[in-house]
Amino acid sequence: MKTTYLLLILFFLGFGFANGQTEISDTKKDTLVVGYNINAPFIYEKDGKLQGVNYRMWQKITENDNTFYKFKNYPLDKLLLGLTNGSIDIGLSPLTITGERIKKIDFSIPYYVSHSAVITNKISTADKFKSFFSSISIINLLKVLSILFTLLAVFGGLVWYFERKKNDEFGEGLKGFWNGLWWSAVTMTTVGYGDKSPKTVGGRIVGLIWMFAAIFLISSITAGITSSLTVKKLGWTNNDLSSFKDITIGTINKSATEKILQNNYWNNLKSYHSMDELLQGLIKGEVQAATHDDPILRYAVNNNEAYKDFIFLDLKFNQSFYSIGFSKKMNLNKKEEISKRIFDFTESNNWKLLLTKNNLIEKQNLMLETN
Repeated sequence: MKTTYLLLILFFLGFGFANGQTEISDTKKDTLVVGYNINAPFIYEKDGKLQGVNYRMWQKITENDNTFYKFKNYPLDKLLLGLTNGSIDIGLSPLTITGERIKKIDFSIPYYVSHSAVITNKISTADKFKSFFSSISIINLLKVLSILFTLLAVFGGLVWYFERKKNDEFGEGLKGFWNGLWWSAVTMTTVGYGDKSPKTVGGRIVGLIWMFAAIFLISSITAGITSSLTVKKLGWTNNDLSSFKDITIGTINKSATEKILQNNYWNNLKSYHSMDELLQGLIKGEVQAATHDDPILRYAVNNNEAYKDFIFLDLKFNQSFYSIGFSKKMNLNKKEEISKRIFDFTESNNWKLLLTKNNLIEKQNLMLETN
């Protein structure tokens, strides 16, 4: 009898242990892997906890969800690869929808519209002048100086011709011609010493013509120097992306920005695995400019004292639609359900407040949208 009881106890213990094992196994099997890549302010880690716009949105849309989720951090290239092969179910980082990606992974509805921006180091005044003079060709400089001295000599000579016999301030001969040249230079530069001035009708007519011509000449030279000091350092213009092809520009590996540059035959392109690596590369001079999604780039620059010397150029390109990524192997109903929740949440005022708190939209825009 005791043997029978002992066998029964062992049987139930064994059954309970087997059921416990099955429950653990099923839980693991049903748990969805949520991968993310650090992309502040959308998703980042602080004090060992996930933070950011996307994480807060995820908390809201899954607060009544009974599904188990497991969060794991990946580099962007590994995150995209995991979504492609099905080892990752959901990509929580802001993923730009591209034609190439959509063939391999599925996307939720877009929740944010962005674009790529470009930053570079601030240019010191000394560097500006050094760059300007190093960019000037000797031949072009000699041409400009030749034209300038020719004009000075022509107008100085004409004034001397009219004034030489009737104005002692100029005088005869070579000395008189030199006085005419001196007057011409003083007039052109608007110094206005007043030591010499034409008194004859012919001299004053020449002087009047030279005054207006000199204004135009000096303005042109000043504008040319200013323009050169602004754009010569890297050889680009602030509103023409193609002018960046002559310099080395950095971006994030496997990002949509990298793809658009590669598709446009960018040869001098250097890719980095993280934002910090990219910005450090710009500091070290490995690249002369950096480009990535504007809100992510701006957040990184504005929240780190080490990057205070970076400036944003007046250049925007590659409009991007941010979305959550899904593995194509993931249950279709679940993807549709998450997409619908994202849509409902982004239509709410809580979403706009979340964007405002993270400086992704201005408070005045929020007021306009809510009125």
